[in-house]
Amino acid sequence: MPRRDQNTHWRDAVLDALHRFSNRHNTKTITRQGLLEEELDRIVSETGTRGLTPEQTLSRVLQELRDEGILYFIGGGQYLLLMDTPIDVEMEELPRDAIDFAIRRGKLRIGMVPARDELTMSRRRLGQSRIRWLCLHSYDHQCALCDIRNENLLIASHISRWADDPEARGVLSNVICFCRFHDVLFEYGYISLSDDYHVLKKGNVNSQTVARILDITNEFRLPKAYPPAPEFLQKHRVRTGFERC
Repeated sequence: MPRRDQNTHWRDAVLDALHRFSNRHNTKTITRQGLLEEELDRIVSETGTRGLTPEQTLSRVLQELRDEGILYFIGGGQYLLLMDTPIDVEMEELPRDAIDFAIRRGKLRIGMVPARDELTMSRRRLGQSRIRWLCLHSYDHQCALCDIRNENLLIASHISRWADDPEARGVLSNVICFCRFHDVLFEYGYISLSDDYHVLKKGNVNSQTVARILDITNEFRLPKAYPPAPEFLQKHRVRTGFERC
C-alpha cells in the first residue's frame, strides 16, 4: 500500500493523539506539554518520519488545526479541542474567549450536566451570559422587532424553548434579541416568524395594549450573523398554533 502524503499522515496521527489525550484525561483542554510527553513517540512511530525536529512538526500541525477551527488556542500552552462531541460548559474551566469560540462553532452545550455545586452553577451562568452577549452583539444591542436599545430591557430569547430542546440551548441560530415586551408576546404565541422572516401575528386579541404593540410590530431586523434557523422557527410556529405538524 503506498504511503499517504506526509503532511496528511502527520495530521491524522496528531488528530488521533488529540482524541486519545482528551479521552484519557476526560477533558477537551489539551496541553502541548502533555501531548509531547504522552503522545509524541507514538505519533513519530505511526508516521515513520522522525526527522530532526518532530516537536516543530507537531507545532506546525497544531497551528494548521487552529487555522481549520478544530483547535482553539487558550494560552499558556493550552488548546481547546472542538471536534466531534460538543463541550459541556459545566465540565471545563474555560475563559470567555474560548467559550465564545465554541458557541460560534456550535460546539457548546449548556445545562446538560446536573449543577450540584457552586462551581458548576458558575460555569453554567458564564455560558448563559456569553450566549446573551453574543446574541445582543449580533443584533447591534437592539430588539429585532422595535427600537428598544436599553440592555436592561433586552432578552436573548430562545426560539425553541430551553426545556423543549436541550441540545439547542447554546445554538446562536436558536436565539433572538427581543425586548421584554416582544419576548413575552413571542413566548406566548402572539407573534411568530415565517421561514423568510415575515412577522406573523395572532388575530382577535382582546387587549388594547397588546393590539397596539402588535399593530406597530411589522418588520423583523436580521442579525449580522446567525439568523434564526428555519428548523427552530417551525417548532415555534407549531407550538404556538401558527402551523400544524
